[in-house]
Amino acid sequence: MSAFIEATKWPAGFEPDDTTSLLQCVIVNERSAAGQSVGLHAHQTGQFVVALSGLVGLAYGKKREALPASSAVWVPPGMRHEGFLGEGAVSLYCHINPEWADMMPAELLRLQLSPMVIEMLKRFAVLPRRYPEKSHEARLAAVLFEELAAAPKLQIGFAPLPEHPELKRIVEKIVSDPQLSRPVADWAAEAAMSTRTLSRLVLRETGLSFGVWRLRIAMLSAAQMLLAGEHAEVAAARLGYATPSAFSSAFRRIFGVSPSAFRESGRVERAAAP
Repeated sequence: MSAFIEATKWPAGFEPDDTTSLLQCVIVNERSAAGQSVGLHAHQTGQFVVALSGLVGLAYGKKREALPASSAVWVPPGMRHEGFLGEGAVSLYCHINPEWADMMPAELLRLQLSPMVIEMLKRFAVLPRRYPEKSHEARLAAVLFEELAAAPKLQIGFAPLPEHPELKRIVEKIVSDPQLSRPVADWAAEAAMSTRTLSRLVLRETGLSFGVWRLRIAMLSAAQMLLAGEHAEVAAARLGYATPSAFSSAFRRIFGVSPSAFRESGRVERAAAP
C-alpha cells in the first residue's frame, strides 16, 4: 500500500480476541508502518469496524472498501479481513463475545449508525474493558448491542479502493481535493495512459465506471464535511457542482437522504484518541 493508506495499528494493551468481555471498544488513529501489517487475519470475536473521520475502510478477500463517516461494517468471527486508515483518519472497533456474535448474520454487512449509537460506542472506548456481568456497564453493553443489531443494513460495497499504484495515487488526490470538474483525459495523462486504458483499469479493479467511482470517493469527503457541520452549499462548491440542488440530487441518489437531513441526523464530532 502507499504511505497514504496503511493498515490499522492496535493501541498498546488492547486484546481483540478477549472473549471474556461482553463488548469492548477502542478508538484507533494509528497505522502500521509500510510492510509491517499482519495482513488478512481473523478473530474469535465479532467486530464492528466504525468510520469516525477520514478515509476508513476494510480489506476482505481480494476487495478493499472505504466507508462513509458514521457507518460501520459487521465482521463475523473467523472471517479474514484487515482494517486500514488514510492519513489523519480515525476509526473505532467494537468487539463482541462469540455468544452475542452468534445472534448476528454470518456475512459482512454495512450499517448506518445513529448519533446516539456513535456516542455510546465512543463512551465504551473509555470505559474499563472488563466489568461484572450484572453491572451497569453490562446492561449498557446489552442496549448498545441491540442498537447495533437493529441498525439499518446497507450494501457492503460503497467506494472500492484499487490495488494498482496509479489508481491509488488518484484516490489520494480525489480525497484531498474532491473537485469533480477535472476531465478524465487529464487523469489519464497524469497516469501516463490513455483515457480508454484508465477507464478499463478502473472498471476491472472496482467494478464501476470511472465517473461513478470518482463520485463515490468524492462523496466520502462530502459526507465528512456535512458531519463536521458544513452546509450543503459549501460541500457542493468543494465538489464543483454548479448548484446546491445538483449536489443534493447526487447525494440523495447515493445516501438515500438529502444532505441537510444527513447533516442534522448524523452529525458527529471529530473523534480524538482517548
